[in-house]
Amino acid sequence: MTHLLPVGVGVYPLVEIWLPYGRSEIPVRVPEERLVDILRPDNANAMSNPVDRATELLKSNEPFLHKVHDANRLCIVLGSCGGKQMTTDLTKAVLQFMNNPQESAVVVCTEECTELDAGALGGIRVLRHTTKSETTDCPTSKDGLALQLNTDFAKADLRVLIGELRPHPFLGYSGLCDLVFPYLASEASMSAHRAERAGSTTDDLHKERLEIAKSFDNLFSLGLGLDTELRVSSIVFDAIEGSLASLEPIVTEAYSKQVTKRAEIVVMSAGGAPFDSTLAQSIESFPAGLEALKKDGALIVAAECELGHGGHQFYEWSTERKEPRYLEARLRHHFSYNGFKAAFLGRVVQTHRVYLVSTIPDHYVEDVFNMKPAPTVNAALQSAQRVHGSDSTMSIIPNASRVMPRLLEAPKQ
Repeated sequence: MTHLLPVGVGVYPLVEIWLPYGRSEIPVRVPEERLVDILRPDNANAMSNPVDRATELLKSNEPFLHKVHDANRLCIVLGSCGGKQMTTDLTKAVLQFMNNPQESAVVVCTEECTELDAGALGGIRVLRHTTKSETTDCPTSKDGLALQLNTDFAKADLRVLIGELRPHPFLGYSGLCDLVFPYLASEASMSAHRAERAGSTTDDLHKERLEIAKSFDNLFSLGLGLDTELRVSSIVFDAIEGSLASLEPIVTEAYSKQVTKRAEIVVMSAGGAPFDSTLAQSIESFPAGLEALKKDGALIVAAECELGHGGHQFYEWSTERKEPRYLEARLRHHFSYNGFKAAFLGRVVQTHRVYLVSTIPDHYVEDVFNMKPAPTVNAALQSAQRVHGSDSTMSIIPNASRVMPRLLEAPKQ
């Protein structure tokens, strides 16, 4: 949640904006006369009763009704649903169709799912999947990736995914399409998916994830679109492929925001937890800020990074201190997703001053990742203004993981 508060400071009025940071918020204060824009999607109309709508969709889906009648083991996989109560209510909407769910159903929470209250689902078994959870060997992917997935999911004869779909700057989309893989994978399978693989691209990673999900029989998905307040604005229910086809154009339009003028300084939040848990993950939000930033401008990023820099490959590629073009050439032969993000960051810091407000020690931020560490967003802003001038223009992106800025092109003459 962000708040706009007028703050009077002498003759220079300021606007105070709160930015998600881990599981809390931190403020930034910008001069009102220098503020170009606050970039966030226009709020879509929230559904009045999404749980009733979900129930209607479930009731009208004949393939699901047939499968649930014959199912002996149901596995519900939970992603981000906008909040604890909505997650609980949507899960109950699915469980009501299962005979004797206390004995035949299990609910698996992924890293995107909020923590449910104890006993919220009655006697239903609820567990949280981590890379250390019990997994089962599954058929290899088309590209030869050895798969180990959550045992309860793999052995179920009916599977339902519940979660939101979001646009993603590198992979196309994320959220619902990732709930099977990588969110239910073992650490070994997840690492192999992101490791150095000949001739792959980010598009191939997304395709592989979808292929893995579609390889499981009796898999349905209750897909959501969320607005900026994390309220359900759209909902679909179908097999995974149908749900994604219906949701993709909806969320693309909902997340898009036109940029009419680029700013000399952009202040952005990576989105708070779980989007800023590591630096490697936070980098996925950088394209939103860059789209609104002038060439040679300053990018100020608030990302808590409570788990540090992220994967060891990201760190190793970053410590090589090579020109981004060398890393990019290497990626063409041996693609690594974390290597891709290291090369992307290297390219960004070549052309922009990047300030990072995080819990990562300053010497890592500066000496390994070539960014400028700052204790607070306001301190970073003051430093950027000393470089670019006190009259620098500024734009704010309260949650860069939930907006897709698009520069409005001037009409051709």
